[in-house]
Amino acid sequence: MAKSVWVVAERLSLALLGLLATLLVLEGVVRALKLAPPPVPNPTIWEAHESLGWWHIPNSGGVFTSSFNEYRTEVRINAMRLRDDPSLTGYDSPGDVRRILILADSYGEALEVPLEKTFFKRLQRRLAEAGLSAQTLNAGVGGWGTDQELTFYRLEGRKYHPDLTLLFFFVGNDVVNNYAPLEVARTGGAIQKNFYRLTADGSLLGPETFDREAFRAEHGLSPPPEVGRPPLAGVADWLWLHSDLYRWLAPYLGEIGPVLRALGPSGLLGGQAYIAALFPGEPVALYVYRTPPDEEWQSAWRLTEALLADLRERVSADGGRLAVVIIPTMEQVYPQVWSQTLRRRPALQAERWDLEFPNRQLGDILRRNQIPYLDLLPIFREAAARPDAPLLYLPRNQHWNEAGHRLAGDAVFDFVRGSALLPGE
Repeated sequence: MAKSVWVVAERLSLALLGLLATLLVLEGVVRALKLAPPPVPNPTIWEAHESLGWWHIPNSGGVFTSSFNEYRTEVRINAMRLRDDPSLTGYDSPGDVRRILILADSYGEALEVPLEKTFFKRLQRRLAEAGLSAQTLNAGVGGWGTDQELTFYRLEGRKYHPDLTLLFFFVGNDVVNNYAPLEVARTGGAIQKNFYRLTADGSLLGPETFDREAFRAEHGLSPPPEVGRPPLAGVADWLWLHSDLYRWLAPYLGEIGPVLRALGPSGLLGGQAYIAALFPGEPVALYVYRTPPDEEWQSAWRLTEALLADLRERVSADGGRLAVVIIPTMEQVYPQVWSQTLRRRPALQAERWDLEFPNRQLGDILRRNQIPYLDLLPIFREAAARPDAPLLYLPRNQHWNEAGHRLAGDAVFDFVRGSALLPGE
C-alpha cells in the first residue's frame, strides 16, 4: 500500500515538474519573441468634464499598448487638449492657411497609430502637396458621440474659426452614444454624460445638468451593479506583473466562452474578464443593423438627425462648411467578421440584419439636411477585396491600422478636393 502511494506521488511529482518545465519554456519563448504587452498600465489622458462628460487632460500622454499587443504608440495631448501638433497652444491661426476641424470618436483619437500616420495628418500633407496650405485640428476623443462633438463645437471648435468642419460618423455606435436609453443600457446602467433630447414639437434641447437618480427613474433604468473584488484578483495582479506568458495568454482565454464562464468569476483572467463573466450584457450597438428599426431606434435616429442639423446651422452661421465622413465597421468590410459574431451569439441569428442599413439611413438624413458626405464603406470594401490586400483594421481592436488610416486619408483628400469644400478652390 505504501509503495503504491509512493508510486502515485512520484508520478504526480514528475507530471508537475514536466508541466512547470513546459511553462518555463513557454515563458522564455514569449519573452524572446516579445509577444506580450508590457506590465505597466496605459497612461491616463482623460478626465471628467462638466459639459462633455470627459475630455483630454492637457499636456498628458505616454505609450499606449493593447491587451493583445497589436500596437505600441506614443500618444501626446497638447495644451489645447487635442491629440495633435504639440506646438498648438492657442486658437489663433498660424497664418494664411485653411483650417479643417476634425470631429470624431476613437477613430480620430487614433491611439493605435503614430500621429504622423493618422488620416488627418495624411490629409494635411496631401493638401500641401496639391498646393493648398491647410491645417487639420483633431478634436477626436474616444467614446464621444455626435452629441459631444456638437457640444465641443459650440464651446471650443468654433474658436478656431475652421473653414471646413469634418464630422466622422462611426455607424458602429454613434447612434447609440447619442440616445440616452440606448447608451445607458450599453454601459450597464452607468450615466457618464449629459444628453440632448427632443421636445414634443421636435426641437433639440440640452444638454443639461440633471439628477442621475431622477433620470434613471424616468427611463426605468437600474443603477449599475456593484462589483466587488474577485477572490483570485491578487494572483492575477501578481501574474500580470511577473509573467509575460500570462499577459499574452489571458486576453485570448477571455475570448473563449466556456473558459470565460469557468474562470472569469474568480478574477484569474483579470478585471475585464471578471466583469464580462458576471455581466455579459446585451450587444446593444449591433442592433443598428436590425431591420426594420423598432421605436426606440427610430427615436435615436431622429435625435441624431436633429444633432447633425443643429451642427450644420451653427457651422454655417460661423461662416464655415460642414461635411460628414461615414466610417464603416470591420464587420461591414469583412463578411467573415459578421459571420463569427453570429456564431458566437446564436440568439442573434433569428433577427433580420442588413449591414448597409445604417449607411443608407444616415445618407438619407444628410441629403435631407443638405450636408455633403462621403461614405467610406464601398471604398474600404473595394480595397479589402483586392488580391494580397493588407488588413485595414487591427483584428481585435477593430480600429484602423496604418493601412486603414492611409486609405481613409486619401479618400477624404479626394472628397474634399472633388467637392470643392475648401474656400479658394
